[in-house]
Order: sequence, then structure tokens, then C-alpha cells
Amino acid sequence: MNLKGFGPIIVIVAVLAVLTISQGLFNSSIEPEMLQSQVSGTGTSLGDVKKFELEIELNNNRDIEIRYQTQGERTEAQYLREDQNGEMLSGEEATNAIQVIIESSPSLANTEPLTLIQGILDQLEIHQANLREFDLDYELMDGMERSIELEVDIERGNDDADDA
Repeated sequence: MNLKGFGPIIVIVAVLAVLTISQGLFNSSIEPEMLQSQVSGTGTSLGDVKKFELEIELNNNRDIEIRYQTQGERTEAQYLREDQNGEMLSGEEATNAIQVIIESSPSLANTEPLTLIQGILDQLEIHQANLREFDLDYELMDGMERSIELEVDIERGNDDADDA
């Protein structure tokens, strides 16, 4: 059997195989804006949200304030994050950042409050131990309204550690 004539064909097939495999590896990377949360996925799109107001106070007295509201054709969005160099976004940039948070978090319509809190903290990359207060108020387009408040008693946590 004479393989001399098949040499160039084998080289071309090998090069194509390497290129195909490398393209698959580079295209399968995770989008940097969306984080993989341990909390189950989304069920809410930004179009389902009429109002979304989130205020988080961290242990280091830094705040995160996110506000989104839509009325007809008019949309207002603000995103302030003091824990990351005072990042403040408004307009389209804020809307895009808020969209990622809402669509990557558990459903706003039918999720347990603690699951929703954990999902949002995951998206914002905030560890539970750094949380002092969490206030979320939102209204969906179907009229559903919800308010979730969580306050961490830091002093009590320190007292318990002393008693142990």
C-alpha cells in the first residue's frame, strides 16, 4: 500500500481538526457579565419589571443603590456602587447593569425571599458576611408588588461569639 500520495491530505485533515477543537474551546467561555449562581436560574426579564429599587448597606458603611422604573416609553435607571470605587451609572449603562442582575437572579414572581436575596448577592459578588442591610422593593408589569427587608444584627453576632 502506497501512502505517499495521502501525506498532504492527512496533514490538512489534522490542521482542520486542531482548528475546530481550538475554536470550540474559545467559544465556550462564560460571559463575564453573568455569574453562575448557586441559586436556581431566572424567570424574570427586564420587560416584566415596572419598578425595581434595591438598597444594600455593607459592614464597611458602603452602600449599593439600584433604581429602575419604567412608565410607558419613559425609563429611569440609576446604579450606584460605593464598594467598587464609587461606580455610578445612569441611563443605558445602568439599564444594562440592572438587566444582568434581574435576568441572572431567581424569578421575582415566585421565589422565596432568602433565595432571592442570595441570588442577588451572588450577582453583585457580595459575601453574606459583609451584609448589614438589604432592602428590595419591586413591582412587576402584571401588578405584583413585593418588599423584602433584611437587617443583620452585627452586635448580637459578636455577643454570641463571646458566649461560646
